[in-house]
Amino acid sequence: MRIGEAVAGVWHRQHGGTRIEVPIGIVAALALIRQKDQGGPDLKVQILGQKDAELIGMFREIWSMHWINRPDLIDRARILHEWLNDEEIDDHRAYVVRGVTKAALENGLFDLTGHADPYLRAQTDVLSPVMTLVRSVGAQQGLGEYHTPPSVSDAMANMLAAESVMDVRLHVDQPQAGEHIHDPAAGSGGLLRSAAQHLRERGLDPAQFQWSMCDIDEVAAACASVNAIIWDLGQRVTVACADSLANPNAIEDAMKHARAVFEHRDEMLGKARIIGAVRQAQQLLEQAAPVAA
Repeated sequence: MRIGEAVAGVWHRQHGGTRIEVPIGIVAALALIRQKDQGGPDLKVQILGQKDAELIGMFREIWSMHWINRPDLIDRARILHEWLNDEEIDDHRAYVVRGVTKAALENGLFDLTGHADPYLRAQTDVLSPVMTLVRSVGAQQGLGEYHTPPSVSDAMANMLAAESVMDVRLHVDQPQAGEHIHDPAAGSGGLLRSAAQHLRERGLDPAQFQWSMCDIDEVAAACASVNAIIWDLGQRVTVACADSLANPNAIEDAMKHARAVFEHRDEMLGKARIIGAVRQAQQLLEQAAPVAA
């Protein structure tokens, strides 16, 4: 909550505007970073020491690298990073981006999300309070969107597991790998975060299960997609943005879209490899040309 309050405060004080996906996207991108060497340089200092253009470039690179690994989830989260596609980021936007970045890092974001151990990263949902607090009160009420404290989510997950009502027989004593865990009104995914922790505490890997989430709000669905990566739910994760009551096939539709996104990723990587090979061949020819002459 402290991170959410700090980010929302900076965004509004610095007149960030109505595009709340910008500050949420900044926090989401930072939450995808890991501190590789705990004994190395302070990552927070390194990030804040960058020039504005370098900072913007860093955010673009974070989203691009994760798109290569999980194009389905990053595509679902595109509302959080589309603003980075602008050819030029004006000085005021760069100023606000730096302010939000500083607020998130100085209030301990990496203490929550920078761990190598996914169990530690999944102790809380940092995006939910940011999303809730950046939005106006009227928007929150209109969407029926409120932050659920992690302790409440954990208690609910335990009760749901015991009563077997999570679209999966997630028994307290013996969950079965391969079962499907689904939340039809997931928000940013807090209940599934608790379910994943519930599994880890019983010596099970969440990647052995199938996960699906649906939410009608595009920003919430985007946050759920990023959280699925932060919390390391594994490869079998589907996030849909739809009204699950109006469209009971929302998850199936999202799966079809995800397959198309993976195919597009593979096509783009294939083209990139061909371009890389051609460039390498041209360089070799250029190096050999003087010798041949």
